[in-house]
Amino acid sequence: MKKRGKMKKSAVLCLAGLMLLTACGSGGAKDGNSPAAAPDPASSNVDLMAKYEPPVDITAWRYTESTYKYENNDTIEDNIYTRTYLSDLGINLKYVWTVPVEQFDQKMNVSIASGDLPDIMWLKNKQLTDLAENDMLYDLTDLFEKYASPITKEIMLQDEASFNTAKIGGKLMAIPHTSSAVDGLPILYVRTDWLEKLGLPEPQTMQDALAIAEAFTKNDPDDNGKDDTFGLALTKTFLTDAHFGTSGFFSGYHVNPGKWVKDESGQLVYGSIQPGVKDALKQLQDLYAQGMLDREFGVKDRAKVTESVASGKVGMFYGSMSAPLSIIQQNVDNDPNAEWKAIPLVSVDDKKATPIGKMPITRYYGVSKDSKHPEAIIKLLNFSMQGYDPEAAQENSKFGITDTNIPVYLYSLISADPAKKNLNAHLNTMKALESNDPSQLSVEEKGYYDRIVDYRGGNRANWGTERVFGSPSSFDVIDHYVQEDNYIFDAFYGAPTPTMVEKLATLEKMEEEVFTKIIMGQSLDNFDKFVEDWKKLGGEQITKEVNEWAEKNK
Repeated sequence: MKKRGKMKKSAVLCLAGLMLLTACGSGGAKDGNSPAAAPDPASSNVDLMAKYEPPVDITAWRYTESTYKYENNDTIEDNIYTRTYLSDLGINLKYVWTVPVEQFDQKMNVSIASGDLPDIMWLKNKQLTDLAENDMLYDLTDLFEKYASPITKEIMLQDEASFNTAKIGGKLMAIPHTSSAVDGLPILYVRTDWLEKLGLPEPQTMQDALAIAEAFTKNDPDDNGKDDTFGLALTKTFLTDAHFGTSGFFSGYHVNPGKWVKDESGQLVYGSIQPGVKDALKQLQDLYAQGMLDREFGVKDRAKVTESVASGKVGMFYGSMSAPLSIIQQNVDNDPNAEWKAIPLVSVDDKKATPIGKMPITRYYGVSKDSKHPEAIIKLLNFSMQGYDPEAAQENSKFGITDTNIPVYLYSLISADPAKKNLNAHLNTMKALESNDPSQLSVEEKGYYDRIVDYRGGNRANWGTERVFGSPSSFDVIDHYVQEDNYIFDAFYGAPTPTMVEKLATLEKMEEEVFTKIIMGQSLDNFDKFVEDWKKLGGEQITKEVNEWAEKNK
């Protein structure tokens, strides 16, 4: 669900009022090997957005993921992005290192400890804070304010709370990778062909959902004469997993384990130790005792539980908006009768269940204070935002997904998404479907439109696209949350506090173990002991530090 556009290599970058690049002009930036200092952002005589002539070397580091695929002998070091950076911006991108995402934290920390910093760095919140506090990052405040293009500012500032996480002491010390803020909100997915077969209505309350879980477990919904289905799917990491997790379930009891929320006095408190968690755990314990949860959930990861969904053994689970594409489509491919629907969270009482998400910042782009060309990051940022410009020229060069389904957008060094990009894509696609007129859609949205039309013509291979961007769909539910203004985010989004760094991993492991054992039958009194232990083993101090952070960031 990333940017999937077609952009002309040079014409796009010459859009009036955005960037003065390529044919639009050339600037006086010096070669990367020159000892000259960076241009002064306050100088009105320097065109920081001009193409570098001659090109300059810009160094960087980053991680890669298993989803990266290449064609035509491309690599992360040599691809459509790196070549266009050079041809259109005069930036010769050189990676000091790239590592798989699993190795990133260790490699980054080693490099920071050695003081070996490239011009542009992918950072996490803690590393951003540490480098800024040690005066090792370039202050980007003036550069962004004066030279970020209008479309860049429009996109980046849609969610100012997210954008401001990159500010330290009021100064913009990095560019945040913003993303669709509401995409991660939990949704209840229910297999509706089983509901129809068993004569059950869609769930409106938690009590309805529990009754459905029982029927899906005990009433042979797959009609194979075997006791081999269960009502609700969980993974062993149910407290943190976006799919097959319990965030949506706990929200039905108005509690938020693993998140920081405000209490009635306005203080931040840790959701996992609130009294209502015990009630929700008791219900999960009952579900497990009655066989409505997989007996082996405590040892199954997401891949294993997905296999259960694909093979038709699961009737209900909590997941994010992408579940129809990433998980449920496998069941639909295997069973021509399978049908699922996204349902808003249900509540145990007459108070609405409010979904909770996390501040949608996954990484930051920092610039070394010693960089000769700190302005290069703004050139790259403006370039990446062109894909969202409705007036941008669209030609054959693809900076999104190729005709052979290679997601080349992953190669971009600098990227960010609008706060409600995917929700807006759904709304725009639905409008085009209703009017049978896709002419106003972006390239990405037109792709969704075409696949939905294909599904409605009988191709179930595109069922997932309909159930995410069409209707009924996961984004129908997200839009419902937004229209009712019924969602919240984790109230703590800062760098790990000192005590978190020292003790949080141990506390989280203890929490997962205690909650899992309670669900599998141990005494509920263990929850009370967990709360006491959590506070004594560092939680009380963490709470103090979190509230000190909150006071500073009001």
